[in-house]
Amino acid sequence: MDKKPYLLLNAFLAKKEHASLNIADFLKDNAQVNAYELDSQHELEGKLFVKVPEAKKPKWSGFTEKLTGVSIDELGNQSSSAVLIIKTNDYTMAFTFGYGRFLIDTKYFIQDFGIKTALNTLNHDSLRSVDLYTLEDQAVQKKSQASRESGVGIFGIDISKDVLRAVTGSPKAGVDLKNISGGDSVFSFGIEINVDEISDLVSVLAGYYNNDSYKDGFSWVDNIRRVKENSEIDKLNDKLVDALKNDQSKISITIPEIIQWDTIWGFSFTRNKSSINPTIEEKHYFNHLDLISLSIESIKRDRLFVYDTYENENEYNMYKCMYFEFKESDKTYILFSGFWYEIDNSFMSRIDSSLEQIELSTLPFPKVYAWDEIEDGKTKSKIETEGDYNERAANDHGYYLLDKKLIKSDRTTTAIELCDLMTEDKQFIHVKHRKGGSAGLSHLFAQGSVSAEVLLGDRNFRKVTRKVLKKVKVGLQDSVSIDGFKSDGVEVVFLILGEDSISLKENLPFFSKVNLTKTHENLTQRGFSVSVAGVEKEERPSA
Repeated sequence: MDKKPYLLLNAFLAKKEHASLNIADFLKDNAQVNAYELDSQHELEGKLFVKVPEAKKPKWSGFTEKLTGVSIDELGNQSSSAVLIIKTNDYTMAFTFGYGRFLIDTKYFIQDFGIKTALNTLNHDSLRSVDLYTLEDQAVQKKSQASRESGVGIFGIDISKDVLRAVTGSPKAGVDLKNISGGDSVFSFGIEINVDEISDLVSVLAGYYNNDSYKDGFSWVDNIRRVKENSEIDKLNDKLVDALKNDQSKISITIPEIIQWDTIWGFSFTRNKSSINPTIEEKHYFNHLDLISLSIESIKRDRLFVYDTYENENEYNMYKCMYFEFKESDKTYILFSGFWYEIDNSFMSRIDSSLEQIELSTLPFPKVYAWDEIEDGKTKSKIETEGDYNERAANDHGYYLLDKKLIKSDRTTTAIELCDLMTEDKQFIHVKHRKGGSAGLSHLFAQGSVSAEVLLGDRNFRKVTRKVLKKVKVGLQDSVSIDGFKSDGVEVVFLILGEDSISLKENLPFFSKVNLTKTHENLTQRGFSVSVAGVEKEERPSA
């Protein structure tokens, strides 16, 4: 018997609702291809489409030809791309070659076919690499590669905020494929196969997709899914426009990246740029919208302007600044940093349940001052800085001021604060404005978590901390022993300025909820108590 040829294939499974489309309709409208009928002896329904070749010189050819003074014909690149589309009684599948994936219109294909099929066919202890989106202040792409086949635990995945994009590994027992890789809609693999076996392969791959065996080790991948299909994004964007027209209370505006909050003094919006406020006031944007002509395109043209103390002005695409969350059926959809995510409602329920376990602090805190000032003939809104607020809270309630008192640790890359405020009862209070949305809050939770963990685990840090505390008040250093320090009786308090305690947990953006619950879980497992508090704004008293 002749040995079957070995092929590396990339497969895409079409959605069943598009089964009636003509085969050529699965290609992009602008695809420049030659179509080839399949030999009737194979009894296959389908076509092969090959991209019309186009010779291109690389961008650096001009530099090299200038060096030589002559045209270098060998530098002409000509790539080959093809796509084979096969229809069976039950499925339509595309197999791409070269850059053939760029010939098909992905809106007709199942978005998670690649990643789910890979997880259903891989030996979960044979992983070689994983690609992730980590969702914190913004989506960060990560690729991790192991030096040998490994289980998922080696990659340090955080199932509460990591979105699995792609995975590679070896097949599990009974799967007659090799070199498996899957991400989003594309499933890649090696196989020894004859042409006449293509129809059977379509059914086999569809069967691998249509089971849930991946849930034995990867059920968490259903927690969060990034929405990539344009038609689905368009529907979700319509929901956003509808909410802007009818229920703006469901939308908040945040800065889509980490910035140096201590240097920021104001914000304004397109069509109301001269009205600068110390916090992001959504109503100043919403009230100036032209609701009749409102569209996603007009939102993307709008800008959030950010001003710092050095008189620099930065601007952000308003669409990327919007946080919008709504429920539909058994899913929750979130617009975050310009991307849509689908959150499983059971996962949402677990996060909300975890939030309920976090206590509200019983400590008294003053409200944060806000006022208007006239500068250069213009009225500008102001809000108390964190530093000024911390100093006032310390004076009003007898707290100890530790703001900006940095302590070095061998376990952190930079010196850190023990906390902003402290009580004699070993309550470490970390303070942050709500004015910038989720980015500042994530920094707040991380600050409290790192400080507590270093305090517990770094003897030298405790030694230096005692010196700092003694300078603040003699005897305060007894709160932190050099040896035998225990977390029992130590409370970490997160204080958010500009948000009432009662509504605080409910009004957090989803990914801030995730970060807070994760921080609470980590610290309570180490024996710390954790609580949150919020204070509203009030008019600053006259001098």
